[in-house]
Amino acid sequence: MMSSMTFSVVSMMPRFFQPTLSINSSSSQSKETVEEPVSELDSEMANKINMKCKNMLFEYEQMQNLDDIIYSLSEDETSVIRTRHEEFVKSLALITLDNSPITQTTVAGNIFAELLSKKILSMEAVTRGFDAVLKDWNDYLMDYPQFFSYTAAIIAPLLLSQNALFDFNNLKDCCTSIRPDNSTKFFTEVLNKILSSKEMQNIKEQSGGILWIYNKWLASEYAALDIFMPYNQINKYFENHGIGVFLLSIAIYDKLKMIDRKPLYDILHGWISTNISAEIIKCPQFVRALTIAIVIQCLNSNQSYEDFFNHGQVKLLIYYIRSEPLSEPEIQAREVQCLYGIQIMSAALEYPEGMVLRLFHKLYQDSIISKESFLIWRKDDKFNAGFDEDLETKTMTVLNTFFILLELNDSDEDETYE
Repeated sequence: MMSSMTFSVVSMMPRFFQPTLSINSSSSQSKETVEEPVSELDSEMANKINMKCKNMLFEYEQMQNLDDIIYSLSEDETSVIRTRHEEFVKSLALITLDNSPITQTTVAGNIFAELLSKKILSMEAVTRGFDAVLKDWNDYLMDYPQFFSYTAAIIAPLLLSQNALFDFNNLKDCCTSIRPDNSTKFFTEVLNKILSSKEMQNIKEQSGGILWIYNKWLASEYAALDIFMPYNQINKYFENHGIGVFLLSIAIYDKLKMIDRKPLYDILHGWISTNISAEIIKCPQFVRALTIAIVIQCLNSNQSYEDFFNHGQVKLLIYYIRSEPLSEPEIQAREVQCLYGIQIMSAALEYPEGMVLRLFHKLYQDSIISKESFLIWRKDDKFNAGFDEDLETKTMTVLNTFFILLELNDSDEDETYE
């Protein structure tokens, strides 16, 4: 019964499998044969690969065993996918769209992550296979309005895997043919899938979802945002509080790292005015993104903590905290977001010794952040706008000395006043 069901399913060829040029069958090729490009398959071979992938996906869902897939990809000389790894990736990804994508996307992604970690699939085969899927995105959207969401759900397990060694630079290679004008939706969907995945729910217990994304981005050697999305798209996605500040902070850092020290304020201020909407600039979370970008710039320049927040950076912070007539609570809300930015980077970098304490001292001594805002930050147990985690930074013992000094300073001011 199971066998007949399997073959009735695999006989239904999805309409989006449209191979092009003809090549010889792989059965006569040796193990040393170079893998055949994904675009050079005739209809008969594409049909065979599609049927093979459907069978393997069905069996894996039943048995949760990769042995047969590994054998077909690496040892079985009669297998149609042994020398066609890119086409295997493409075919398996597309099949998930045609058959219950909600459940199968994660299954397919886990298969790819395991095969990549075991070096059965090369990184090139994975990235080129996905790129072959994404390059025809406009055609697939007609039948699958959630095409980008489903494809992102397949790729998310690759990024989340600890052993696949897949990072944002590899993600960039997955969408070479659509970058950057048409990759925005795909990139943001990947970030959202990471935040909502079951694996991330477990990771959140340790570091928080958006912190994991920051950490992954730092480990990817600061991949530039505009390889995935034009900067003028940030305004559209900033409302997504889960990833909005992340996207904006990367964009600001990308610009900061290209500016010489002296004209920093004028150039970045001009860039922000040109690219970022006034509504976003007015949001307190804008200050969080700006702070994160500045901290990353200082860290990447190997500066000591005492040298963080130079004149131009301080001028930027003060301007965007107090650039317009605001009530005291509104100013404090922006100042607290500055502290959140430092807190986030400390957690993402696994709490560098002395970083938070020294930066807090500097912000207070230079009159960038008021005592009242520090106390609000200390008492606030919730991360507003997308952050629900109560991060360890807020309970670090080392910060106790800072708040003791704040209280002592307040006492001294009271005595002087009297």
